[in-house]
Amino acid sequence: MTLAADLPTFFTDVRRVGRDPALLLLTMRALRQRSAGRISTDDLVWILGVGHRRIRRWLEQLSAVGVLVYDATNGTLDVELPEPLVPTWEDAQTPYLPLRHPLPTHWFIHLLPRIGRSAFVAYLYMLHRDGTSAPATLEIRALAEEARFRGVFSARWALWRLRRARLVLPDPAHAALVVTDPPPLTPAERRALRRRRKIGRWIPRWTWIALVALAVLVLLLVFVGRTAHMR
Repeated sequence: MTLAADLPTFFTDVRRVGRDPALLLLTMRALRQRSAGRISTDDLVWILGVGHRRIRRWLEQLSAVGVLVYDATNGTLDVELPEPLVPTWEDAQTPYLPLRHPLPTHWFIHLLPRIGRSAFVAYLYMLHRDGTSAPATLEIRALAEEARFRGVFSARWALWRLRRARLVLPDPAHAALVVTDPPPLTPAERRALRRRRKIGRWIPRWTWIALVALAVLVLLLVFVGRTAHMR
């Protein structure tokens, strides 16, 4: 199952409402196509790696600019989205790349949670510019600006995550990068996704709590040790 995504419009939305709200909108399109009905907010939480409060804030941002109408009831969303325009002859006969990219909807539940929102948007940006199997004409500054990264460092970090996931590979012949399709999930990755779906976003939250508790414990031990030494 694929989503015919209008990536130029997606990056227009990124510039208009921000990277995360635009990605939320695209994710809801994919989930609605998979379920043919209402969207679970819990699914959005574990897929996008944020809490319900931030999901609601992004929904309000999208609603304020008129790109959707939504109603939240009992943990689900009833969303009305404007239907994409019917492709014209110009869409199919553009000189370089088609405006609409067929994105497999399973990318939003198998790939997005694993690489994160920023890297996923960078991946869509490279698909939009070059497609797959062609040397990527990527400019880091253009990526940072058009995908609304905080700076070049954030864009480079997203690109590093793509290389780590083998979604972009070096092309020595052209001194460039080649965008590839996501490889099949390994059994370990499937187990990790099942755990994440079951637990939601509690793992990163408890990780931070554990790190803070460990730091406090270390400081306490240092303080006790210095006090005992002074005596």
